[in-house]
Amino acid sequence: MRSRYSAYCHKNIDYLYATYHPDQRIANSTSQIAEFANAAHFVDLTITSSSDIDNSNAAANGHVSFVASYIHDNKLETLTEQSRFVLEDQWYYVDGDIFASATTTIGRNDKCPCGSGKKFKQCALHIMSGNAAVGQS
Repeated sequence: MRSRYSAYCHKNIDYLYATYHPDQRIANSTSQIAEFANAAHFVDLTITSSSDIDNSNAAANGHVSFVASYIHDNKLETLTEQSRFVLEDQWYYVDGDIFASATTTIGRNDKCPCGSGKKFKQCALHIMSGNAAVGQS
């Protein structure tokens, strides 16, 4: 789970695609993954729970619940998900249940949620993640 979060932060689209379960790849093209990764600047990940691995069948299954926060279009978005993974030759992301979360508009003079301590209008840290329009004005 953390490796996929890091891959989104670093825009490692090939890794994200490769860690989707092969049965899920047709519904998650690299262009779709890149579109989301390039539009969002991830600023926080909290793992809220993880299940014990279920070895009762041929493939091991696991669940990870998390809250990920990211900046998108001058808003702080929160993604709350319970993800399902399966271990075959490696761990693959299969799918997840996404829960509704609040969106907060970030004012120009608010502290940037990235943790830099700067005002949002002056913070350049999130510009690196492809959201150049956010830091300008």
